[in-house]
Amino acid sequence: MSYQSEVRDSIKAGDSLATVVVPANNYRELTLDIVAKLLGSKLGGIYVTTSRPSTHVVKEMKARKASLNDLYFVDMISLTVGGETGDPRTVFIDSPTMLESVLLNIGLLERRIKAKRHFVMFDSVNGLSIYSEMRVLKEFMNVLANTMRLRRTYTMMLTVDEQTPPELEAVLVTLSDCMIRGGTGDG
Repeated sequence: MSYQSEVRDSIKAGDSLATVVVPANNYRELTLDIVAKLLGSKLGGIYVTTSRPSTHVVKEMKARKASLNDLYFVDMISLTVGGETGDPRTVFIDSPTMLESVLLNIGLLERRIKAKRHFVMFDSVNGLSIYSEMRVLKEFMNVLANTMRLRRTYTMMLTVDEQTPPELEAVLVTLSDCMIRGGTGDG
C-alpha cells in the first residue's frame, strides 16, 4: 500500500494525528506526492516548512500541476536564511525556535481555508529537533496534537526514518493515532 493510500485511509478512519515515517532517499518526492494527493481530493491544507523554504515547495508543487488554491504555508526557514518573503499565502516565522508562534499562525491560516475538510502537515519533525531541545519539542508536540484533535484537524508529522532518534520516535508513537510507514515502498 502506498503512503498516499495509508494517509487517505487514516483520514477516513477519523484519525487526528498521523506520523508519516519516510525514507531519506525519496523524502521530498513522497512529501510532495502526499500533499498533491490530498489537494486533489478537495482538501485544503497548511504546509509547515521546517526543512526548506516555502518558495521551493510552491515551485515543485506547480511543476506537478497541483492546485495551490487552498494551500497555505507556515515557513519556519526563509527568514532565518534570508529567503523570499513576499507570498501572501505564507506566514513567515522569525526563528525555527518560536514554536508557540507556529501554533498561533496555524489557527489564523485555518480561517482562510475554503474546503470543509483540511489538513496540517509538518514536513519534518527532524527539522524541528535541530532547533529545539527535546523537552521543548515534546511539550510543543503534545500541545499541538491535542489542539488539533480538539479542532478536528487532520495533522501529519513527517519524520525521516534514518534520522529519528529513539526518544523522538517514542513521543510520536505515544501521540499519534497511527504510524504510516508505507507498505510496499512506493509513492
